[in-house]
Amino acid sequence: MSGHDRHDHDHGHCGCDAHGHDGHGHDGRVHCDCDGHDHGEAAPAHGPSGTPDLTFKVADLDCPNCARAVEEAVRGLPEVADASLTYATATLSVVSAAGAEPAAVERAVLDAVRSCGEDLELTDEQLERLDARRGWFAEHRAAVLLGTSAALIIAGIVAEAAAGGLATAWLYAAAALAGLAFILPLAAASLGRRKADMNVLMSIAVVGALVMGLVEALGGHLEVDTFRDAAIVIFLDQVGEWLEGWSMRRSRGSVEGLMELAPETAHVVRADGSVADEPLADVEVGWEVRVLPGERVPLDGTLVAGDSSFDEAPVTGESVPQDKGAGARVYGGSLNTVAPVTVRVTSRADSGTLARIVSMVQGAQAQKAPYEAFVDRFAAVYTPAVVAVAAAVGVGVPLCLTLVGALGLGAAPDWGAWVWRALTLLVIACPCALVISTPVSFVSAISRAARMGVLVKGGAYFDIGSKVDAVAFDKTGTLTAGTPEVVSVTPFGGLSRERVLALAAALERESTHPLAAAVRMAAEGSVAPALAAADVRETAGNGMTGTVDGAAVLVGKPAFARTVAALDGDAGQAVDDAAASGATALVVAVDGRVAGVVAVADSVRATTPEAVSRLHAMGIRDTVMLTGDNARVAAVVAGRVGVAEVAAELLPDDKVARVEALRSQGRTVAMVGDGINDAPALAAADLGVTMGAAASDTALEVADVALLSGDLERLPSFFSLSRRCMAVVRENIVFAIAVKVAVLVLAVLGVAGMGAAIFADTGVALIVVLNGMRLMTPWETRF
Repeated sequence: MSGHDRHDHDHGHCGCDAHGHDGHGHDGRVHCDCDGHDHGEAAPAHGPSGTPDLTFKVADLDCPNCARAVEEAVRGLPEVADASLTYATATLSVVSAAGAEPAAVERAVLDAVRSCGEDLELTDEQLERLDARRGWFAEHRAAVLLGTSAALIIAGIVAEAAAGGLATAWLYAAAALAGLAFILPLAAASLGRRKADMNVLMSIAVVGALVMGLVEALGGHLEVDTFRDAAIVIFLDQVGEWLEGWSMRRSRGSVEGLMELAPETAHVVRADGSVADEPLADVEVGWEVRVLPGERVPLDGTLVAGDSSFDEAPVTGESVPQDKGAGARVYGGSLNTVAPVTVRVTSRADSGTLARIVSMVQGAQAQKAPYEAFVDRFAAVYTPAVVAVAAAVGVGVPLCLTLVGALGLGAAPDWGAWVWRALTLLVIACPCALVISTPVSFVSAISRAARMGVLVKGGAYFDIGSKVDAVAFDKTGTLTAGTPEVVSVTPFGGLSRERVLALAAALERESTHPLAAAVRMAAEGSVAPALAAADVRETAGNGMTGTVDGAAVLVGKPAFARTVAALDGDAGQAVDDAAASGATALVVAVDGRVAGVVAVADSVRATTPEAVSRLHAMGIRDTVMLTGDNARVAAVVAGRVGVAEVAAELLPDDKVARVEALRSQGRTVAMVGDGINDAPALAAADLGVTMGAAASDTALEVADVALLSGDLERLPSFFSLSRRCMAVVRENIVFAIAVKVAVLVLAVLGVAGMGAAIFADTGVALIVVLNGMRLMTPWETRF
């Protein structure tokens, strides 16, 4: 039970892809763009067929089954073409029917949600416009009835200890009726949808117990225990529901806290130098904003004035504050800790790093892992099977025994005892503990990973991550820092060093590759004027071609340059010298002749050797570098970082072939890269991992996991979290099924009573929720 409403337990699953959500308070209705990622074995949950035009937040949604009930109720509305409710984020996405007025759709959706015992989070303006305010009792009905039930049970216990008798039975009966007053309307609504959910099963069990107690009392044989069990069963069920809801709200809150990192307004610097606060949604790219010490950076941007230190832990997971000066990139949501700075905005609120993180995490929570599908299938069979067993136990068995007794072959059965066993089985039939056993673990793991700067696009990728036994790495920007610098320029043909750099930079301005950025930066620092290029083309994994001042220019790998020019003599030696030093050689050719060799070097990330060592210690010994660089440079870098195998001078298709070769050997392969040329290999691997914050949009879209901090030590941490997550998932599934089956058998034998039944349902559900929530703690995930 949530803080104000009871939740249906109609078994099923639901979800949709990523939903837009306003991080500065729930307004009940926001526009969203759904997006998702399907890779490997990931099975996305149901999503609306069409673009959702209305999105609502369901208040205090605490079980997957009630999410299904709400989804079906809303989807059946004539004003709605389709709907999807993502349980993990409690987000309801609605596609309005053609011609339906938004206000009419909102009203219909609200009524449908409330008919299921749930409610929407609405602003005061929406409540007034829809005339949807509920009275005090309706708003607090659950708490009032639960409190009344608790008071009556306590009074019954006191009366039973003092004297017992009829008055005690009536107190317990009144407590049970208080609980029934809450769930009977929900049970009726469920039956109206032709569903026998937990409210129906619990209502039958409690009403049956009260009827049995009444019949016994009228027969002169008062059994106070019968009334007491009925009252306690429904009370504990409601308390358990509330605790489940509280636990799930804690899990959701960990992710929703990400939405609150950005301030609601930004200090915008106007043309005249004055500063004015503007709503974050109104701030445009190119504007400059002032960020004071102790304030969070409102949006992604570049520092244009001031030096300071920024705490990026909530965004990228970087534990140490980063010192930054003019020209440095800063992330929305990071905390300015030292001095005032001015930031030029590079992305709007709905497209920045923080928005992308929230969108990806919400989309991840809507994904279903294979284990969840298994639990859904099991629960779908389990509930009707147990109801059938209950019917057989309550009617079939005593009827058979009655017939046997009529033939003089045995004593007449105790119908009351057998009916009581059947009522107990109805309580056990609820699948909630089973259904909630897996999503809570994945939600907690996704939340924890996001807090530590690791974005995981769905629970399925924890499953895959726990099985990874081979990791392939790109070199530039992954094993190395991705900020290479030009260390030498060897000109030929009478050209100057500056002229060679200018020719190379003219083409490289069209490339996003880190080596291209190094060439551009070096050219900007030279005295030669910038040159313009035409007809520029990029050959992925090789280099660039184009026309500069009427001459055909090529810049790229030595092998690529050999297609138009001879690399012998001094030019060949310059290439060899660069490779021997661990630098990458870029050959510049003009009209079929070598004009120069530019040596670019990239430093190994400080944490890379330790990360590779941790992978080996975890049993992931197949580590391979896949790079387009030449073999000598690759060998130097591989020796520094400790990877077991090197494959150099590869084109993007060659990387894909290497990944597929590993998979064909029965390996579960993770590919780690950050560039456009890595995207095919990321998609081909069982698990694609990208260095998120610095990655290309293409790599980030294709990948399944993103390491936002650019720290490879997060990779073994993710694998550790994956293994722990799947261990918890298995624990929850085995525990939930084992307890259910054990209590089921004992109930049929007459050994387990109502107390054991409620433990098998609500008690087990609470235990698996708390067990799953352990994944949100640092000491459990070992980041």
